[in-house]
Amino acid sequence: MRVAIYVRQSQDKAGNAAAVERQEAACRKLADAKGWTGPALYQDNDKSASSGVRPAFGKLLADIEAGRVDALLVWHLDRLTRTIRDLTQVIEAGKARRVNIASVHGVSLDLGDPTGVAVATILTAIAAMEVQHKGQRQKAANLQRAKAGHAHWIRRPFGYRRDGHTVTADPAEAEALRDAAARILAGESLSAIVREWNAAGIQSTVGKPWNVTSLRRALLNPRNTGRRLYNGEDLGEGAWPAILDADTLQSLETKLTDPRRRTAPDDLNAKYLLSGIALCGKCGKKMFASPAKKNGREWMMYRCFGGYCMTRRLDKVDEVVEAVITGILARPDAAARFGSGDEAAALQQRATDLRDRRDALAAMLADGLLSPGAVRKQAGRLSSELADAEASLAAVDALNPAAAVIAADDVDTAWLALPLGDKRRIIRTLASVTVLPAGKGVRFDPSQVQVVPKGSAS
Repeated sequence: MRVAIYVRQSQDKAGNAAAVERQEAACRKLADAKGWTGPALYQDNDKSASSGVRPAFGKLLADIEAGRVDALLVWHLDRLTRTIRDLTQVIEAGKARRVNIASVHGVSLDLGDPTGVAVATILTAIAAMEVQHKGQRQKAANLQRAKAGHAHWIRRPFGYRRDGHTVTADPAEAEALRDAAARILAGESLSAIVREWNAAGIQSTVGKPWNVTSLRRALLNPRNTGRRLYNGEDLGEGAWPAILDADTLQSLETKLTDPRRRTAPDDLNAKYLLSGIALCGKCGKKMFASPAKKNGREWMMYRCFGGYCMTRRLDKVDEVVEAVITGILARPDAAARFGSGDEAAALQQRATDLRDRRDALAAMLADGLLSPGAVRKQAGRLSSELADAEASLAAVDALNPAAAVIAADDVDTAWLALPLGDKRRIIRTLASVTVLPAGKGVRFDPSQVQVVPKGSAS
């Protein structure tokens, strides 16, 4: 008889594989009791059965299908599978050869027998239910801690240190953030501060040099004002000191998200298509590219760094957005959607006039010529008109890179040949991109990415 042992542990925080070793020892004792000799070992340490990739599990399935395994030893069935999907794979692989599954803790199962399959299905359904209950309990515990103001982070944020449950401001880093905030509000650029910090040897908490994106994230984090956010919702004061006051953070957000700020350097230096362009559908803040790692796999995500609401696979989101943009550029009337040099000058003048009219409202309020309600109403209308003018102006500015794609016989091929900076300029011009909430554990679907054409490209 060809025998296999499968062992698995979801988390190995100590990194010493002690749990899987204990499982293996118990399985070998059971093998000896049954007279099964020479079992082959399949081990997945620090691997979840509910999500992620399990290399040893995949190899085990292949060996069962190839007839290289007649009997399988596990510590408990939930070590082998916690989902009906994975159980189905095991059953399909093993029932033709009546593979027997023996558990140290639990019943033995004959996959060639309908009763054995039924029992395995019931036990797996119970395990899956427990996974869901565990997730709900964890969510409730996380929310409870968040409402109590307790800090939670995977890696230390710049500006803070933690000793056990006590979070304090790091004096040097906190002062650097306050100085950077004051200089930004005084008119200095992010890039100037980045150069100064890197020259002075000030590093991020992961030991890397600063760039414009990472500094912007550090400055705009609501944590700096002592607020506790959970899934994008402000739950009140956190159990740590504030580095910046709320007014300063609001002023920074206004300053650093002003559409009049130059975006070309950001687009020229960006490494990912939608980093800083895509918006979170829950809190409305920008999403940025961020690495993710689990079970030995690495990939890139777009992560909300406003309310820390969600993440989405970067390549999947890019694919949806590029399909929409190339579709717009392939339209017969695409060239007519971009203006001329004369139109650019007219739009620039209109934007300037609208800005001046909006700024003048403050003086009229101070002089008592308008009520606060009237000022708010007129300011809202002027801001809306200004946004339209600036969107149209952006379309004119993006004429050159877009024209090269529009004139091509194969729009898709021409798009692929564009530099990343040109692609980002065109996307900014043609559409707004919003990543919609989908719920934890929900598989990616293109409908979760909302691409809305704007201005003259609608």
